[in-house]
Parts: sequence; structure tokens; C-alpha cells
Amino acid sequence: MDNSQISELSQFAAQIRLEIVRMIGKRGFGHLAGSLSVADALAVLYHFVMRYDPKNPQWEDRDLLVMSKGHAGPALYATLALKGFFPMSWLETLNQPGTRLPSHCDRRLTPGVDMTTGSLGQGTSIAAGMALAKKLS
Repeated sequence: MDNSQISELSQFAAQIRLEIVRMIGKRGFGHLAGSLSVADALAVLYHFVMRYDPKNPQWEDRDLLVMSKGHAGPALYATLALKGFFPMSWLETLNQPGTRLPSHCDRRLTPGVDMTTGSLGQGTSIAAGMALAKKLS
């Protein structure tokens, strides 16, 4: 990775963090530290590693992400909005009645969320099952 890519990645991670603070600040409560702690990992994955199409979140050949730490949903939401999966204005609705962005990730509500999560530690078994199912199909 060259210096320009490192700078680009640092800027993207900073944007994710800024949106996390805005979202949780607007709501007045939430898992701030847990969300901030995964911003760098999400920046790397969504900026350089994963294959995805924001215009087609269900693309068959996309890479899947299981956010085992579901309470870090705000970090994933910020990342997905910044990458164009849904409008940035949705971030203002975090954990509000009728939102598409509940406090824990929900694949039925949020474009780009591949698996509903919440309890810590459930992600590994879910991801293994998803990988096995893809392999079998």
C-alpha cells in the first residue's frame, strides 16, 4: 500500500468515526466505543478488500460480512451509507421508531447488512454456516 492509499484509508476511517459520533450524539445514547473500535477494520474491508455493489446489495458474488458485534451497528451503518448503499440522511434515524437502522444490525431492514446479529460470539458459527451453505450450493 502506498502513501496515497494509506491517506485515503485514514480519511475514510475518520469519516466513519465522524458519522458514528453524529448518529449516536443525535440519539443521545448508544454503543459509542464499540462502534468506534471497528471503524478501521470496516474502512479496510469496504475500501480495499471486499467485493460488493451498493446498487445491488444482494449481488450473488459479493463478499459477505457478519458483524458479530451487532451493537456496533452504527459503525456498519456509517460505512454502508458512505459507500452508497442508502442515503446518508438515514443515519439521522438510528434506533428511532420505524427506522431501517435499529441498534443491532438487521438484514431484513438495512441494505448491505448480510446477517442479523446481536449476541456477542454468535457471528463465528453463523459465518461458518453461511460459508458451508454457499459451498454446498
